[in-house]
Amino acid sequence: MEQITGQADLELSLDTCDLEPIHTPGSVQPFGALLAGPMDLIRIEYCSANVIEYLGSRPSDLLGATFADVLGSRIVHDTRNLLSLSTARTQRERVGTYEIEQGRFEVYVHLNPSDQAIVEIEPAENHPDERHRTAIDQMRKFLGAASARDTIKSLLDYSVAGLQALTGYDRIMAYRYAENGDGEVVSEMRNARADSLLGLRYPAWDVPEQARALQVKNPLRMLVDVRQDPSPILAQNRDAEPIDISLAHLRGISPIHVEYLQNMGVGATLTIGLVVDGKLWGMFACHHMSPRVITSDVRIAAELFGQMISLVIKQKLDFEATQKRQKAAEARERIIGGTDAKIDLLNSFPKLAPILRDVIESDGVAITYEGKVLTHGSTPKSDAVRAFNSYQPQVEDIVLPIENLSEYKLIPENDLEMSGGALLIRATAAFPMQLIYFRDEITRQLRWAGKPEKELEPGPFGPRISPRGSFEAYVENQKGYCEPWTQSELSAARELQVMLTQITAKGERVQLMRHQDLVNHKRQQDLMIAELNHRVKNILALIRSLSRQAKASSASLESYARALEQRIAALAAAHDLAVSDNMKGVSLRGILTTELNPFLDDDSSQVLMSGPLVGLRADVAPIVALVLHEVVSNAAKYGALSVSDGIVRIKWVKDDEAVSLSWHELNGPEVFPPERHGFGRSLIEKAIPYELDGETELKFDPGGVRFNFKLPATNLVELDAETTSKLVGSIGRVERAAEGTLALLIEDNVVLAMDMVDSLTRLGCERVETAGTIESGLEAADSQSFDLAILDMNLRGTVSFSIAEKLKEREIPFLFVTGYGLSIDIPPDLSNVPVLTKPIDEGALSKTVQALLGGK
Repeated sequence: MEQITGQADLELSLDTCDLEPIHTPGSVQPFGALLAGPMDLIRIEYCSANVIEYLGSRPSDLLGATFADVLGSRIVHDTRNLLSLSTARTQRERVGTYEIEQGRFEVYVHLNPSDQAIVEIEPAENHPDERHRTAIDQMRKFLGAASARDTIKSLLDYSVAGLQALTGYDRIMAYRYAENGDGEVVSEMRNARADSLLGLRYPAWDVPEQARALQVKNPLRMLVDVRQDPSPILAQNRDAEPIDISLAHLRGISPIHVEYLQNMGVGATLTIGLVVDGKLWGMFACHHMSPRVITSDVRIAAELFGQMISLVIKQKLDFEATQKRQKAAEARERIIGGTDAKIDLLNSFPKLAPILRDVIESDGVAITYEGKVLTHGSTPKSDAVRAFNSYQPQVEDIVLPIENLSEYKLIPENDLEMSGGALLIRATAAFPMQLIYFRDEITRQLRWAGKPEKELEPGPFGPRISPRGSFEAYVENQKGYCEPWTQSELSAARELQVMLTQITAKGERVQLMRHQDLVNHKRQQDLMIAELNHRVKNILALIRSLSRQAKASSASLESYARALEQRIAALAAAHDLAVSDNMKGVSLRGILTTELNPFLDDDSSQVLMSGPLVGLRADVAPIVALVLHEVVSNAAKYGALSVSDGIVRIKWVKDDEAVSLSWHELNGPEVFPPERHGFGRSLIEKAIPYELDGETELKFDPGGVRFNFKLPATNLVELDAETTSKLVGSIGRVERAAEGTLALLIEDNVVLAMDMVDSLTRLGCERVETAGTIESGLEAADSQSFDLAILDMNLRGTVSFSIAEKLKEREIPFLFVTGYGLSIDIPPDLSNVPVLTKPIDEGALSKTVQALLGGK
């Protein structure tokens, strides 16, 4: 075996490791079986060799057969429905649990990048459905407790304890990546069977780049037995390319990694990636000393736990960065306020340096400008500091953290004095002025899991690094380094860039004259940002709560998705009403009108409303909108609005203390009290008392549902007029309203465009042409005769009314979609065009398209 002797050998071996096709391993783990084929499921083109153990048929009998012949028409129908979801390309979807001739199985599916359907089959556990809720409930309990921890370290300490209780593995570790890719075990929970690895560091090459990229794409990976024999994947066509099964839980594991784990003494593993801002921040690594299979329910709960902990980590990192940046902004204002035409930054530096060092922890700070060098604290010699002028002199905008100055070779080692690292800050308008922080050299003691040396061995793609054979702690003392610069400190450095720009971009006297205006503007801006931040966080928290509660009470993934979509649409409609009048408030009638729009036909209205003008506070409206959405949805599905003769009578009264509303359904189907207490009913009965200190009463009278609520006057505002909406309501039935039509879609966001194309296809459109700019939209509108068009009101910052005029001229029916609510003024000649607000509800889209085409 050959020893790595130089950087070139190391880079070659790392490149070779990165070539291993772990996304197409050619095998699966034998705790389940795999079938694959085109997304329409018309035939099986791939299968794992172990299918006979689960489906009772040999691979030769399955390859070329239809999925329906093997799994049955019901499973194929349900699987096709899930494959129509856009999320099938980004996550593994649970189809369900089914009894077939060979036994009881759980079925999962996803689409790979080649649009091949990957179907996984696992034996169903012999446990009631309550186990799933138990795993999710247990996960939510641990998540709530972990999220309350003050620091990331205490968050991870609690998380590993929760994961061990949830999964039962012998050792759970939280593993955090450094900027250079090295990883360190920062938290651990273990039992007596497993040795401690806490505090050990692992070199970056232990986790190759393609493994990190795959963990971002599919955070969860399970290996049930390091000694198992993988089951190869067989193809109908022997010349077929290896199939991508990146999202499969059955995915075979790299032999190199298996050998690594065997050397480590591990019998089974579960890893959960922690992804922050699209990058792999760290992971939870779960080790068991013997083979272990955990149920799919526990896997799903663990994966959700990892996703939510990732969000909490991001929140804490953002908060830390915001605090640092705020501190830097305060220092910036103090420094700018302390300079004038006579005392510039250079002359004031001795007085201002302590303020600068208070912003970013350091041992010294220096400033250079036009040959002058001023220092404070522990820094290199002045000539050595001046050497920073030669670092990329053509680059004027820099925030450069350096942990080891000797490696950069900017400064001779003899001139470094005590300094080990530096933070260089330049701003375009201020250059050649530079601000440089210094930290003294420290001796870093790194505890490696084995000596961080690698040996080469032959591999299928060239020389590669052999798997680690020893994990005994190896202590390395590194000299020449400083304490690392953190991301929050780099955020503060960006704020100091602004200070350099403000000081030097204009003369000192002009700067002082503008200073007060800047302070006033910043104060107003901070107030607006704080208010927006408050509202956005509240609405995100509300949506997250809706998603959790709806999942717990939904019978299927489809009903969960539909219920959540309609509830978010109700929130969006209430928000549009709220911002339509400068965020002052929303009228009660406006919310009811938006929700009941499909049932307010002038000729045969099923809704009778009466009551005075009542304004709800903008922050109160979303809660009331959600409650009324649930009541309207229930009436549309099961009550008076589900039949043509049904009537809903709504009346509200207002006095100095409260507003009271009554809802009474008549002439509908006979009402029976529901057998279960779902999320929708809980929302109707509890939201207003809990959130708004009001009162509610829900009765299931045989003749029709009755609902009453009372809101204290503290939730109300005075309005000059009713808030009205031109937006189409969110309650509607999805019909194939565009059967056989040619549609034009003009949308500048590619993800939203793809989603809308899918929606139009489900409405029956034969073909959908797309355009993303004003120019391409005008060209398309003028070149073909379309049956209808969907037009985004704002295309890359420009209103699209010119395209609307062209469509009107050519008599092509069209509708607007917008993410701006009612804030864009529509020309009078386009005022009758329907407007749908994003996110688009398919029921509303179906109703609007049906009206457009019916009137053509």
